[in-house]
Amino acid sequence: MKINLKSFFCRNRLYFVAFFIPVILLILTFAVMGIYPFGENQIPVIDMYHQYIPFLSELQYKLQEGGSLFYTWNGAGGSNFWNLIAYYGASPLNLLLVLFPQKLIVEGVTVILLIKVGLAGSFMAIYLRNTNKGGGIAVAGFSTLYALCSYVMAYYWCIMWIDAVALLPLCILGLNRLIDEGKTVMYTVTLALIVFINYYMAIMVCIFILFYYPVLYFIKVKNGGARRCLMTLGNAVGHSLLGVVMAGVMLLPTYISMQSTYYISSEIPEDTVFYNDPLDILNQLLPNAELTYREGLPNLYCGIIVVILLVFYFLSRTIMLREKALNTAFLVFIFLSLNINKLDFIWHGFHFPNQLPYRYTFAVCFILIGMAYKTFLRIDEVRLKHLWGLLALGIGYYLMAQKLLEDAVDDMDLFFYGGVAWLTLYCVVIAVYKKRLLRKELFVFLTVILIVCEMTSSACTSMNKVGTTSREGYFANNDDIRNLVESTEDDFARMEINDNYVLNCPALYHFKGISQFSSSINADTTAFMEKIGVEGEPGKNRFNYNQTNPVTNAILNVKYLIGKNLPIDDSDFVQIGQSGNTRLYENRYPLSIGYMAEDEIRTWDTENGNPFDVLDDYVRAATAGRYTGVFNESGCLSVAGSNVEITEEGSGIWRGAIEDLDLESKVVLRYRADESKKYYVFIEADNARSITVDKGSRADEIGIRNDCGSIVNIGEMEAGEEFSIVVDYEKGDIGEIEAHVCSMDESAWEGTYDILSENMMTVEEFGDTYIRGSVKADEDGVLVLSVPYEKGWTLKVDGEEREIGELVGDCLISTALSAGEHEIEITFRPPGLIAGALCTLAACGVLVLTCRFRKKRREKYEEEMAEYEEISALPPEDETV
Repeated sequence: MKINLKSFFCRNRLYFVAFFIPVILLILTFAVMGIYPFGENQIPVIDMYHQYIPFLSELQYKLQEGGSLFYTWNGAGGSNFWNLIAYYGASPLNLLLVLFPQKLIVEGVTVILLIKVGLAGSFMAIYLRNTNKGGGIAVAGFSTLYALCSYVMAYYWCIMWIDAVALLPLCILGLNRLIDEGKTVMYTVTLALIVFINYYMAIMVCIFILFYYPVLYFIKVKNGGARRCLMTLGNAVGHSLLGVVMAGVMLLPTYISMQSTYYISSEIPEDTVFYNDPLDILNQLLPNAELTYREGLPNLYCGIIVVILLVFYFLSRTIMLREKALNTAFLVFIFLSLNINKLDFIWHGFHFPNQLPYRYTFAVCFILIGMAYKTFLRIDEVRLKHLWGLLALGIGYYLMAQKLLEDAVDDMDLFFYGGVAWLTLYCVVIAVYKKRLLRKELFVFLTVILIVCEMTSSACTSMNKVGTTSREGYFANNDDIRNLVESTEDDFARMEINDNYVLNCPALYHFKGISQFSSSINADTTAFMEKIGVEGEPGKNRFNYNQTNPVTNAILNVKYLIGKNLPIDDSDFVQIGQSGNTRLYENRYPLSIGYMAEDEIRTWDTENGNPFDVLDDYVRAATAGRYTGVFNESGCLSVAGSNVEITEEGSGIWRGAIEDLDLESKVVLRYRADESKKYYVFIEADNARSITVDKGSRADEIGIRNDCGSIVNIGEMEAGEEFSIVVDYEKGDIGEIEAHVCSMDESAWEGTYDILSENMMTVEEFGDTYIRGSVKADEDGVLVLSVPYEKGWTLKVDGEEREIGELVGDCLISTALSAGEHEIEITFRPPGLIAGALCTLAACGVLVLTCRFRKKRREKYEEEMAEYEEISALPPEDETV
């Protein structure tokens, strides 16, 4: 066993070297950037900060605690967790999170990122070594170019994308073997794994295969004829479909659920638009050009050595002209895809992404590095005059770029001097080798050293631009919050936090919450939340709880509220616990997850009016008109603007026009409290930089999130007290403002609450995918469940299944009940899960059978050939007369 293991490591040592080089370089980069344990920083930024860490934390929690992977109550009021896993958490490497304590979730994710980057290097090395002869240690250097290319360093925080980057080389190696030898297992299994891990990245991989297959086929097959062409194509198409079907257990349920997301609503653009100047795109191949991690140009840089070798690729005498022509045509097509909106739309799975453009350019880096490596193996063909000519042209280009591309480069000095230095170093090393002053082995080693140094420099500058966040700030009050959450675990009631510094706090801290920010969020639920005053918008794929009004809290079953650091000033909540500086509050007006309402609740209109109007109509419908509303609106006293001309367009709606585009703008809305009551503000201001409620002193200022409208509690106000809503804009920005200020009629709300709380459902048992309980109805009515509907829910009343028909507010599950006591049960299973699992099993079975059939056919062929050779080897019989 020891001998075999030693032999294994010896045979594959280059692949292990290719794994560890990028891992070590990335660790060095972390050390430079002060990433824990080298400092107090951490890698979560942007969406990794708000989405990926919380969702992976929830996955870790479920794996460690034995929870269901099908559904979670921890966010969005409840959501399909299988759907979340399909995009954020299906990588098998995420199982390693089980080994990490929950408080080290970020460190666990960081280790997984390192492993993925290492595998990208190792798998690229396998591809390069199996598609080219020779190279030695150079294969580890060129695989590092892939593992740490600008795409990876710009989007490393999108950790669920890196699996596809790592697996692409194996997938294309499998496609090579399918074309060359008819072997299909590697291609089929690798493609299935890519689809299973992340369906979104799989779309781009499949599109890449679709476009690249004819290039690869005609490069490899010279005289195959139409029959072989069609047979190989059929084999490739069939096993591509088989690979997709093998991922059916993940893909089919996800596809069904995704029909209700905002993503599905995208349409192909009618007009053709060209994005960028061609020179700007080509410039992205060079070191220290613009790194795009939000908006900008495509990330194409994968080492300046690649650019050098691409020039010599086209000058090589031993690389076939047909191969050059096909690869050139493919690169031109890629170039057009990066510049034409319709092609870019197709590459992104018939969808325009929200920021993070050109998400498929890792495949471009893969092709470029493959071409460069093939050229490097022919380095002896390079002529010195061509090399010095290239160096002169390169320096000339950099001199020109200083003048022409200043706006397309972040740091021109770093771009110019760094680029010229790396270009010169590579050219000098090649020249010294060409003059026979270096042995081949030493030349290759020096080239790898240069690659390591260049990619280390690139990784450090890239991470410095992307940035880091504070580890201490991210987990401030972590233990205290978890203590308070655990104290309420036996009660099925929703909880929220007054400071949602992370947009997925319910997932991060594992409490039954409302807030969620997710690409797979249900668009109907988001629209409902927006209508009742929760900050959200379907196009932004999120809704986020703010300390709001009692009606919204009751509708959403919000019973507990966590206050960080400072006490919560809200008479609707009573403090019931404390841990450190964090406090737990209980709602004075909590409704159960289910409650009885009048039949008129079906007439609740969520489409007309502002959120206060919608909530008033809820009160009317739920009480059958006994109360017609609880909010009283206060008119705006005055509207003033700085550098803006304001026009009133309706009740509580204003539009501004900028006077000077070079100046910042401000709009101030003034109000006066009509009565001594608690007041609430709903405001939505397009393109605002910040929104603040000014109550007269800095200590009383209330900041409001500026990108989505929401109802916010601004506290008790004395009659006659004045306050302002201040909306600030950046230079050149302005838009529509909608603002409403209301006080609450406490007696009307208390009367409404008394009616709704009279017949509430008692939860007797609950789990991740079900709730069981009972409710007593004094009279016929409608049971309203504070559970957003999505496909997969089953409702039973007194043991009999009922169809879930009309939804309250076009969102919440409900059913008619007669007077009396009833047993209620709701259960969830991802739609399409069973059918998807059967597809996976069937596809695996088909692959096994085809492999066995191919093996038997090959054995039979070999036996026949052996018999033929044996017969042919016999001496001829003597002829007799």
